[in-house]
Amino acid sequence: IVGRCALYYLQRLGLSRVGLVERFGCDHSRGSSHSPSRITRSAYVNVDYVRLMQVAHSQEWPRLEADAGERLILPAEGCFFGPAEGKFDDYARAATEAGVDCEVLDVNEARNRFPMFRFPTAVGAVHDHTAGVIAAARTMTALARLAEAAGASLMWDTRVIDVDVTVGPVRLTVQQGDRRIELQAERVLICPGPWATRLLPFLASRLQVALQTVGYFVLSGSQSDFGVGHWPVWGNLGAPDGEIFYGLPAFGREGIKIARHVTSGAAHDPDVIPEQVEPAEIDRLREFLAREFVPSVERLVGAEHCLYTNTSTEDYIVDLHPDNDRVAIAAGFSGHGFKLAPVCGRVLAELVTDGRTSVTEFEAMRRTFSITGP
Repeated sequence: IVGRCALYYLQRLGLSRVGLVERFGCDHSRGSSHSPSRITRSAYVNVDYVRLMQVAHSQEWPRLEADAGERLILPAEGCFFGPAEGKFDDYARAATEAGVDCEVLDVNEARNRFPMFRFPTAVGAVHDHTAGVIAAARTMTALARLAEAAGASLMWDTRVIDVDVTVGPVRLTVQQGDRRIELQAERVLICPGPWATRLLPFLASRLQVALQTVGYFVLSGSQSDFGVGHWPVWGNLGAPDGEIFYGLPAFGREGIKIARHVTSGAAHDPDVIPEQVEPAEIDRLREFLAREFVPSVERLVGAEHCLYTNTSTEDYIVDLHPDNDRVAIAAGFSGHGFKLAPVCGRVLAELVTDGRTSVTEFEAMRRTFSITGP
């Protein structure tokens, strides 16, 4: 998603000879950007991200929707809750400080507003009126369509073997089927997802890949109650034992979506995606649903994997290459990059062409997003 958004903004800046090199096909499921839906929200752990989300909601997503000619964000109330010792207090503080359209509710108010939750360990909830469901698959398709229509060269099923930043133009070695091809470019954006350390080994100490399991469940009751506009997007911020879970309404397939936000543990090889989902992971999701939700689980209707590429702080890396300022890097989106991808795409395009960006909210966070970290 970040690479496609960067390509979109390069074209908006007027660059005509641009291209995308993608290791897999247009609609692949091997990385972090597939499946029908993602969450967008203003509620965040700190005020800087809240302000970036204001740019995303007021400028970049509307611009992309207008160019795509279709709706990519569907409004859905947001409910973000948890115990006092988790991240809830930070969410409440940041939303209040930034002045976004969020309300901080005590637990009784939260139960009245969101009767589908029990809130057994929560001290309250942030009700985010700006939240919504991103039509993720639709967004990915629209970005590819816009790029191709504007004349971009799209190289699918093409693996980047090497990027030589010591020469000018920058030289890329790619593998396409049985052919090895040398490409040259004046400027390069590297958005390699879980394979970041293969192309950028100097990031090895900062990045770790984690396998994420997503489940889709049918709950008891009228199924119309679980769709967008009726069921919230939500996040449980650290209960009962520090773990974070999140979920979305039914959209694009049967069943509500739920996952555990995995940012630590053993590093995972991005080339090895298990064919089967671990039953223990599904059991964790079932246990959470039974504990936190009023409707009971009727059945599991699907599950899938995706990959997180995590930094220790969960802050992104969006920066110029340390050895060549004609090369920009985006990595380590830590499971929360999709909603801010249009902003990051704009930032990358401007960084690699001008060395700085017109997004003042990003400029204020340059150190946070730097290769060396905050």
